[in-house]
Amino acid sequence: MKDSRSHLPIRYRAVNAVGRLLVTAGTRGLLLDEQALCEAAINQTELTDFGDPYFREGLQQLLNSAEEDANLHPLGRLIFINMVTNFMVQRLRMVETRTKEQKIFKQPLIPPLIIIGPARSGTTFLHNLLAQDPAHRALPQWLLMYPFPEGPGNDNSPDPRLIKAEQGLRFRLPLLPGLDSIHYSRADSFEEDIIMLGLTLHSLVFFTLFPVYSYQEWYLKQEELSMKYREYRWLLQVFQDQESERRLTLKAPAHTGSLAAILEEVPQAKLIMTHRDPVACISSACSLLYTFHLGVADEIDIQRMAKLLLRSYETLGKRNIAFREDNLDVIFDVYYDNLVSDPIGTVQGIYSHLDLPWPEDHETVLKDYIARNKKDKHGKHRYSPSDFGLEKAEVTERMKFYYDNFEI
Repeated sequence: MKDSRSHLPIRYRAVNAVGRLLVTAGTRGLLLDEQALCEAAINQTELTDFGDPYFREGLQQLLNSAEEDANLHPLGRLIFINMVTNFMVQRLRMVETRTKEQKIFKQPLIPPLIIIGPARSGTTFLHNLLAQDPAHRALPQWLLMYPFPEGPGNDNSPDPRLIKAEQGLRFRLPLLPGLDSIHYSRADSFEEDIIMLGLTLHSLVFFTLFPVYSYQEWYLKQEELSMKYREYRWLLQVFQDQESERRLTLKAPAHTGSLAAILEEVPQAKLIMTHRDPVACISSACSLLYTFHLGVADEIDIQRMAKLLLRSYETLGKRNIAFREDNLDVIFDVYYDNLVSDPIGTVQGIYSHLDLPWPEDHETVLKDYIARNKKDKHGKHRYSPSDFGLEKAEVTERMKFYYDNFEI
């Protein structure tokens, strides 16, 4: 099994030593306190309306989990506080936009493409392939993290939100050795919906980045998702308003078990689901979470992380199959082996099934993208279930329902 203790670069260990004294002293800026975080967001924006209060249960669950489960070191604590504060800021700005720009939310969406499926099943590769179409608009990490501008833009300068995202990544990446070989992502990389859904406080982004085990356990029990996905639609309408002629092209494995709620709010969404052997998916996802978690915590509970991740796959997968029983032919299925062996043919199959126009010379565009982004470009990613205290037989048994329903 992998090492459960953090090994940070020396300069970060020095900062942590000072940070421990500040945490012990109860420094307000390092408190995991709902009122303090809300006040910080209010002070940044001079806004006070957070909208529907449903989010507060998620916020309190998250803060309790971070305090009790996560074993965050001071830098991890600061990263966590900054991220949650930003999501509260974005929430305030979303509510303000709803009040001041009501016409945005009356406009219909071009039916978006939404990629779902088990995490680590090829969703990122497929997302990037579909994003090569000039009629499609995928969303970069910086925009998902900061959907709402801080003030009037300047056409002659880089967006300050992009600069802020780049600065944050430069600070964090040294804490995450090996991440690029697992999941290469920069501020301008296309990323998952779970990031922008952080402002709902009902999002898998938190367990992905932090060892908040009890929050994830709470998250998996949630069945009332209507308000979360209503706010999801609002966010899509904001992005659609920015480029009204392009089709939003989105992805998030976390949506896999929430399709009824999505289609209630975005009924014309075009759903594409990727599939891969769950043993490979779960082992790879464990490696990703292990890397993120060790960057923010002194020590992590590897087996608890892995067991909870397995339960997450099981829960979302079973909900997906239950949805399919009453919604035949709503989802177009894509298999990982086919995607990897024939990516262009796979994309053509999607376009044909969804009746999307094929752009001129698009095969050449896709070939060029594939040639520039070969597998293992940023290093070989090696992983095994045993690295995280899982047995292959246990995973296959728990996921038997998935093997029985799909051509894995």
